Amino acid sequence: MNRWRRLAPVTAVVATTAMMLAGCGGSGEDAADPSRLTVWMMGEGSEAQTAFLDAVEAEFRVKHPDTDVVVQYVPWLEAPTKFQAALAGGEGPDVTELGNTETQGWAAQEALADITDRMNGWADGKDILPDLVRNAQLDGRQYGVPWYADVRGIYYRTDWFAEAGVQPPKNWDELVSVAKAVQASKPGTYGIAVPGNSELPFYSFLWGAGAEVATREADAWRSGLTSPQARQAVRFWTDLVTVHKVAPPAAAGWNEIDARTQFATGKAAMAFAGSWQQGAIAKDNPEIEKVWGTFPIPGPDGQPAPAFAGGSDVAIWRDSRRQDLAWDYLTVLLRKQNAQEFAGSLGFFPVYSDLVSGDAYANDKIMAAFATTMRNTRLTPLTPKWVEVSRTKTVTQAMNSSVMKGQKTVEQATADAAAEMESILNAK
Repeated sequence: MNRWRRLAPVTAVVATTAMMLAGCGGSGEDAADPSRLTVWMMGEGSEAQTAFLDAVEAEFRVKHPDTDVVVQYVPWLEAPTKFQAALAGGEGPDVTELGNTETQGWAAQEALADITDRMNGWADGKDILPDLVRNAQLDGRQYGVPWYADVRGIYYRTDWFAEAGVQPPKNWDELVSVAKAVQASKPGTYGIAVPGNSELPFYSFLWGAGAEVATREADAWRSGLTSPQARQAVRFWTDLVTVHKVAPPAAAGWNEIDARTQFATGKAAMAFAGSWQQGAIAKDNPEIEKVWGTFPIPGPDGQPAPAFAGGSDVAIWRDSRRQDLAWDYLTVLLRKQNAQEFAGSLGFFPVYSDLVSGDAYANDKIMAAFATTMRNTRLTPLTPKWVEVSRTKTVTQAMNSSVMKGQKTVEQATADAAAEMESILNAK
């Protein structure tokens, strides 16, 4: 009998209460009960993920037949509130998923267990992509294990490109000219859906121009947003809306979901999105699978631009009294075959270098471009304070949106954003 229990997503307040009433987590009467392992997973919980986690539990229970795995899905936007409530109330999970830009921040708040020794003794861990491993460390200690990886690229309508007589662009100038050509051939549409209120697609342009988001110099962080290269990237990104007009003024407020929806519903010829978003795009428009393709985000010089190495980590809650069980579950979840199966089912990439390399994705019309980009990734600044810059204050997003809305010049916006970024990162 399937003993896995799927809890529906709930609001942060209700979720916290429910977990306290259920006794799930690292403290309370249930904490010493080895028959229950509580796992938090981010998102809404698709059928594919449910089926996958059922299989993981079945494999885990071969070794631990008396342990019941209780999974609760936590919507991404509610996760920070839920984590803080768990820290304050002492009612956290045993295992949790979290975005890989957030692991350092929660480790700094002492939410996560130090798993350095466990990681060092785990054979499969030695094959995980080094940047992803490093991104889950704080002060040289390991607090999370990469679970799946992702990068962003550009989706496009192959049929519209053919009608306009254009090919996927290889540099910035071509990106503009192709967007204009397709837009002219399809009245009432836009050349490219620009997520003006998202940071990660923009960073490909910043890195492609040769700039850095921020660097550590001696004992202080210095923002790279005021460099000539960064301002070149900001100008190009915002000019797509303000000068070239291949995206509408509303794009200043769009996130990546908005952008992909514009593409799926036939309002844009191209869109910045991740490989994992193909399912949502196809759900909005099942027919689009016949006429879509992807290409890497281009750099200014004809080479693909670097992309942010995104994805999720899996961590053990520091207050869990079942850390040995939690680690056993984690290693089953991340066993290479399981990792590849899960990543493939949702359009992500496995985190193991040997599974990403080679020709596994070469003939996939969607994944091939993303696989190319996976070989050229970067990370945002490795500091626990980056969460405040990125998610709380949305510094980069606000910078670009202000230029797109005509509220600031590129020089003003980058100077203000750099000052705010440095203030946050260097706060004592």
